[in-house]
Amino acid sequence: MITELYTVYRAELLRYCCMMCGNVSDAEDLLQETFMKALSNLDLLEELGKNERRAWLYKVARNLFYDTCRRRAVEQSHMPQPEEETDGGFSEFETAMLLSTLPPDISRIFIKRYFHGYSSKELAKEFGLSPSGVRAALSRARKLLREKLKE
Repeated sequence: MITELYTVYRAELLRYCCMMCGNVSDAEDLLQETFMKALSNLDLLEELGKNERRAWLYKVARNLFYDTCRRRAVEQSHMPQPEEETDGGFSEFETAMLLSTLPPDISRIFIKRYFHGYSSKELAKEFGLSPSGVRAALSRARKLLREKLKE
């Protein structure tokens, strides 16, 4: 079963992990941890359906990413050093944490639009949406991020 999960979901999970981590090396480590967790939870995974298994893998990857971020934050708090700020006044860590709260598809659209400069038309072609659908997804992302910032 784990071989099947790895074969089917490895590539898309690696992209998701890359989006969260910002680099391939950390993403591969996160992916490996995710499948190690899956290996230790085979009984649970066997009870789940195909879509539930996929969702479980994504959730585990996200939670492991959060754990890594928390661990790094604790480590950095013991070694004070100035953090680089992004254009919005947030550190790269804070930006990654905020973006990881968005649903994966919306997060990818948001990152490509605002960090990589893609147009709505380009994103529409890539994601199989209409340009207005892309704008609606971006609007939803901004709303979700505003809500997170209020918390």
